[in-house]
Amino acid sequence: MKKVLVTNDDGITARGLTTLVEKIGEKCEVYAVAPAEQQSAKGMAITFLREVSVEKTEVAGAAEAYIVDGTPVDCVKWALKYFRGRGIEFDYLFSGINLGANVGIAAYYSGTIGAAREGALNGVRSIALSVGTHESTHFDYIISLVPKLIEISDTLSPATLLSVNAPDLPPWKVRGLRFAEVAPFGYAEEYSFSPAGDNKGKTADELVWDGPLNFQLAQHSLDGKPSAGKSSEIGPGMLSRTGDPVTEADLKYDLDCMRYGFAAITPLSTGNSDDVALRKLQGRFSSDDVLAVFVDIQENAASGIEMRNRFAGNTARFASCVRRLDLPVYVTELAGGGMLMSEAADILSSDRTETSVRRELSAWGSGDFADMMAATSAHRVLIAGLETHAAVLQTALDFVKKGYEVTVIEDCCASRNGHDHKMAIERLRDAGCTVTTSRAAVMELVSTTNHPAAEAVARIYKY
Repeated sequence: MKKVLVTNDDGITARGLTTLVEKIGEKCEVYAVAPAEQQSAKGMAITFLREVSVEKTEVAGAAEAYIVDGTPVDCVKWALKYFRGRGIEFDYLFSGINLGANVGIAAYYSGTIGAAREGALNGVRSIALSVGTHESTHFDYIISLVPKLIEISDTLSPATLLSVNAPDLPPWKVRGLRFAEVAPFGYAEEYSFSPAGDNKGKTADELVWDGPLNFQLAQHSLDGKPSAGKSSEIGPGMLSRTGDPVTEADLKYDLDCMRYGFAAITPLSTGNSDDVALRKLQGRFSSDDVLAVFVDIQENAASGIEMRNRFAGNTARFASCVRRLDLPVYVTELAGGGMLMSEAADILSSDRTETSVRRELSAWGSGDFADMMAATSAHRVLIAGLETHAAVLQTALDFVKKGYEVTVIEDCCASRNGHDHKMAIERLRDAGCTVTTSRAAVMELVSTTNHPAAEAVARIYKY
């Protein structure tokens, strides 16, 4: 039976935690360790200027439960060390269910996410759960996601935590689940101070600045007006568009998903270094970090593609840039699919190109391809190719499952049926792939490095 540690920042008696423990406890061995009192917005704070007390208690569904007189991170630090000393290792850590969404900039301040991040730093697969408002009553939907969240977490590094936010709605009113980015600082948010205590009613000139003040975060509705909820809530104003038509472009950020009535899953890193900036400052670029994969760009497959010439031109330009950047290239060919397209064949002819014959839907089904991948140190993959909905899709999904960072070059992918292509691109984006254009992908590679071929690449696209 899997062993699960459950914690939160709302306190050991919070409804979100007790509900979560009871439900997970039906199928897992659960241990609950949570703060004695409310610890919201404590982030990753720890207590070291005073003693911290620990008291055993009972929580329905938990094998053992403890109250820690400290922060959420104190709880996790103590629990991991204490139970490890008894020979108990946790398979997963769940933090929550938090009463109030942790979207946008709240991800930096949240005690709920801070506890999950501490778990991830210690090598425990960790998931933070949050629901819409401080008065939330609907936990059924987010709890129903737990098996799926465990499956997703298993495909990622233990150092990556998941932040999951769901609207405070009954399951049948939640419009769906999306993978989304954390909304950037200042996105539909406003921080303000207002007079409190003896300062109430005073003008700005009359305020005593060492006196009491209220600090609030207002997250705005889509019409730009502050939500009706309290600090960091997704309140009634935030849910003003749960019935409106929505496109995938409207759901880029976690905050947007919640506004439209969707739940959002956001993977968060535990790393502090900005690797791209570091590489730029060091003036170096390792071409072996990135691998380009061209799937079945053969004449027979291309013959039925709509706007074949545009696809071929885009692919040829992208292949030229790949060559200029000296990236390793893997080409898959469908058995019986004919020669490579003439526009790209010569460009891809190089000692940096490896070729494998594909007989299954995914390139990973070929032993040759798997052997080639085992010989590379690349962690990021750029994928282009034909039949987006078939070989490209399945190959990319297999890369994601194996932990690679996947970028799909949308204008260098195509299907005979345009609708198939469109739906496959949506599926790839939902699976966590970055979807971009060849121009944007190349620009990102050269603009964040001091690569000696930057000028030559720029001429290809005439930036």
